[in-house]
Amino acid sequence: MKNYLVILLGLAMLLIAFTGCSEKTTTSPNDNQATAPELAQTADTLFTVPDSLTNYNSQEIDYNGETVTAFALEQFVPETAVNNFTGADGFDSRVLFAVEIVSSDEDGNWTPRSKGYEDLDWNQFKTGWLIPSVSGKAYFPDDSIITGYDVKYAHYFKLYRKIEVTLSDTILFETGAFETEQVTYTKDGEEYIATGFPLSNLISDYVTTAQADYNYHFIAADGWINNDTNNLYSWDNIQNGYWLSDSDKAIFLNDAHETIFKSVRVLETIELIPQ
Repeated sequence: MKNYLVILLGLAMLLIAFTGCSEKTTTSPNDNQATAPELAQTADTLFTVPDSLTNYNSQEIDYNGETVTAFALEQFVPETAVNNFTGADGFDSRVLFAVEIVSSDEDGNWTPRSKGYEDLDWNQFKTGWLIPSVSGKAYFPDDSIITGYDVKYAHYFKLYRKIEVTLSDTILFETGAFETEQVTYTKDGEEYIATGFPLSNLISDYVTTAQADYNYHFIAADGWINNDTNNLYSWDNIQNGYWLSDSDKAIFLNDAHETIFKSVRVLETIELIPQ
């Protein structure tokens, strides 16, 4: 009887240990108490698959061992249209967006978000195809993109302004997911009031819990270089900075809420650099 109890106790301890390990592997990359970034609920702009594909280029591709006619997804989100929306000049501003694929109204508007998946970044999305003969499916042959993004009857492509933050992993933040506030600041002696949120929201505990141990490299999609800072900012700069939603730029302030450095527009990536 005593040996039986010892065995049961040992099994119970193993079960507790296994449960603890399982829970840890499902949490964030840097802090098992941190919360993953939320997704924006309102798209910045939207594109649809037209009823007729006559004016779109097709290609024969392999789909599960069968040759099918497919259309590159990026055709349905034209660079010119997105650049007109963003006001960008001289670069492809589609890289500034994450994309949610949504099925047609008749199919109930299913989306990968329904299964808890985040949106695809542009570089992922542009690897996909639309296959009309296979239930109008969005298909991604890239093995790194799970089949949960293969949406049948793909119809809507919703674009959300995003900023990626990289450390050991790349974490995607959609700017429309944050609560905004009124930001009052002074530039060249003139006072402005804008809508935005603190830049520190983009460096949450989900990214790292040691924010002060890093400098922050801001990478703009148009290749812009800030000569004042060489694009490197301290944690103090981040804590005194804001993302202005309406003008789509980052500003940095001193304690008197006066601007320092130049603002950063078309921000694509924030890279964490160990000090």
